[in-house]
Amino acid sequence: MIRIATVVARGEYRLEVTFDNGTAVILNMAARLGHIRFMALTDIAVFENVSTDGQFIRWGNKAEISLNEVFQLAQK
Repeated sequence: MIRIATVVARGEYRLEVTFDNGTAVILNMAARLGHIRFMALTDIAVFENVSTDGQFIRWGNKAEISLNEVFQLAQK
């Protein structure tokens, strides 16, 4: 099963997500910041404090997205 290897916050609310198979995607989170689920990420310091455990991308206890959601967002 594919896992998230790294996640790095980039400018303009983008995330660079690299998987353990070597592939990578850029997710544009800007359009999602209006959703209540991601409102805390409008604070750039919170957005840049991103991490992964391989299955989830997390911003502390403020927000998270699962590996499956990453795949879905990458297709949009």
